[in-house]
Formats: sequence, C-alpha cells, structure tokens
Amino acid sequence: MKNNKLNLILHFLVVLFTLYVLYLRFVRFLLADNESIAMAMLNPEQLPTSQPVLFSALMLLLFLILIGLLKLSPSSGFIFRTMKGLFGYSVVLLLLQLLIVMGGRQLPDGLKKSVHESKHLFVEVQADATRLRAESSLKSDILTTVNQGTLLLLNDVKISEKLTWNRVLLAPKKYAWIVRIAPGAKGEAKRLSKTSKFYFTVADQYSLIVALLGFAWGFLSYRKR
Repeated sequence: MKNNKLNLILHFLVVLFTLYVLYLRFVRFLLADNESIAMAMLNPEQLPTSQPVLFSALMLLLFLILIGLLKLSPSSGFIFRTMKGLFGYSVVLLLLQLLIVMGGRQLPDGLKKSVHESKHLFVEVQADATRLRAESSLKSDILTTVNQGTLLLLNDVKISEKLTWNRVLLAPKKYAWIVRIAPGAKGEAKRLSKTSKFYFTVADQYSLIVALLGFAWGFLSYRKR
C-alpha cells in the first residue's frame, strides 16, 4: 500500500504538470479572449503578485488534495486506478504535444488546419524592461515596464512618429502603448514586441483524443501492491 501511495503522489504531480502545460498552450488564450480576466490569465508567473488571494487559494487547494491522497485507504482502488489512468493520459499527451511543437512545420497540411482561433491578437514582449507608455509616443509618460515573454492582449494598432505601436490591455478598461520596433543608437533598430494569434489545430485536437489510449492503459493495468 505504501508503494501505491508513493506512485499515486508521483502520478498526481505528473498530471498537475500536464494541466499546467495545457494551461500554457491552450487554456490561457481561450480565457484571455474575455478582457475582464485577460491580465490574470495570460501570465501565470505573475499570479502570486497580481492575484495573491487567488494564488493562495490554489496553493491551499493543492495542499488539501495531497493530504487527501496520502490518507486514502486500501479500499479506494477506483481512485488509484483512475489516477494511474490520468497519468497514462498525461504521458501520451505530453509526448504528442512535444512532437507537435518540435515538428510543426513537417506536419501534413490537414493537421495544421485551425479548429478554433482567438478573437484577439496577443502581444509578446521581446526585451526586458520594455516600457509601456500612456500614449503612442516615445516622449509619453511611462506607465510601467514589462520583461521579455510577457503576454498582453492587443486592443489597437497605430502608426505614430513613423513607428508602429500596439495598444494593449494593462488592467480592466485601462490601456497602454508599446512600440513594435524601437530606434536604437547608430540607426540600429530593436524589436520590443510582436503580435500573434492563438490557433487550436486539428493536430492538437487529435492529441487530446489519442491520449485516451494512455488513460485506458493506466486504468486497466493498475494492480494493488
């Protein structure tokens, strides 16, 4: 039984990691199409500071789940079996998603087709300490700075001072401007942001379905120890 519980915790951690990967790959973009929650959803690494109450509640929930798993009795065979099934699903799904990400260009055109696309475009910051300004001007007030990798919701695009600016959501009903390519010293330009759209493809859809084979393997192969 002790080995079963150790395996259960390991399986739970793998499932938890898979959920986080799915969140980064898909869920946050689907949720971020709603402007009222976009900022909280797009950058989970900022959750402890931007949404401390929500972050604390999530950590408490995970802690309670772990305690509950450790207290399971030997008669809870269905839970052990289900968790191993979810572990199998997670492993297969992670492998398929890795293949999709690494071999995306080699996929058949049919698998690249979009099943769903976001309503909004997203802006990805390309440099640390990038300035978000109140207006589309290099002389405008700096509202805040963001680092490379930060995702923002695009609201508008404007050309000002011969530069292309993205208007992004900073907070509910509060916006800022970020330049796409900033002029540098000696005429060297520096890209500060780029825009892209989220697509959920046929390949992604199939990966979620095919991974059910991993769940079936895990569920059916469970044995008490």
